[in-house]
Amino acid sequence: MELLKLGVVGCGWAGQQAVKAAQASSLVNVVAVADLDEPRRNRVASEEGVPRQYGPYQDLLADDQVQAVLLAVNPPARYPMVLDAFAAGKHVLVQKPHAVRAAHILEFAAAAERAGTTLQFCYFMRHFPHNRKLRVAVQEGCIGEPYHARIFLKFNSRPPADSFESWTNVYGHKGGALGQHASHELDLAWWWMGCPKPQWAFAVKHTLEPLYHGPEGAAEDYFSGLVGLEGDKTIQIDCSRWLHCDTPTTVELYGSEGALSQGVIWHWEDGQFAAREAAAESDMPHTQPPADGLSFYYEIEHFARAVAGQVKADVDAQDAYHFMQILDALYDSAQRREKVMID
Repeated sequence: MELLKLGVVGCGWAGQQAVKAAQASSLVNVVAVADLDEPRRNRVASEEGVPRQYGPYQDLLADDQVQAVLLAVNPPARYPMVLDAFAAGKHVLVQKPHAVRAAHILEFAAAAERAGTTLQFCYFMRHFPHNRKLRVAVQEGCIGEPYHARIFLKFNSRPPADSFESWTNVYGHKGGALGQHASHELDLAWWWMGCPKPQWAFAVKHTLEPLYHGPEGAAEDYFSGLVGLEGDKTIQIDCSRWLHCDTPTTVELYGSEGALSQGVIWHWEDGQFAAREAAAESDMPHTQPPADGLSFYYEIEHFARAVAGQVKADVDAQDAYHFMQILDALYDSAQRREKVMID
């Protein structure tokens, strides 16, 4: 397939990791980066061998050599960038959280359709070969009918109010424990289930040390929620970005005949627990990354293949919209202190 010429907007941690992953792939070449912070974009361009760099993202969109863009910036800033990128005829890979509200996803999808270009949303854990094998195994009935998922995640991180990541301290921007950190695991469990449509959510939050005092409210330091899905399925999530104990991450999916826990299939057999690896094959082609620690490698390769028409974009607009409905409902429920129904 033809090498995809990619431009990356945003040279923070996520942007630089995306550039590293893309440059390691034989399917993608990063030809430009953009960031208003000159030292930051100089460093990324120099360290990762990117030939062109821009300040305003509009200058990158005007570059005819850029076929596609990865937008690694915060949700409020990203909203106009997505629409402008489609207006410029670019394919677009949208970093998470995908938007501030679910309705924005519908706008993105409509703009992509008008432009006739590819739209894909980020959740890189979906693309790991082992996770794809597990999803195929669940679809093939390895644990029977999945009915409930349980997630716990601790990621101790509260960026200073004057840092580039200060948006993560804003509740209305979905920057706290759930949206910025545990949404990866929430999406993974929901995807393993088969992405059933959300119906309701109930949640509570705790803000221990507010680092933002504006109208959108301070981001949560601890979040606990329950999501109801079609088919009487449920997902329970507890997550923290500040916790005084070293509790390990847990992602479990329970089915009528077995369970997934920590990436392994479990059954109760002859009075004891029996573990087995997934026998299914990944449903997508992939190459092997040249080094460890390239979290976005498989996701970016999938995007390149989607642009080439070889695979379907994943996460696509439908999944992104329903998942943003889940996040909206959880955040709204915790704010209102009441159960929220999802239309």
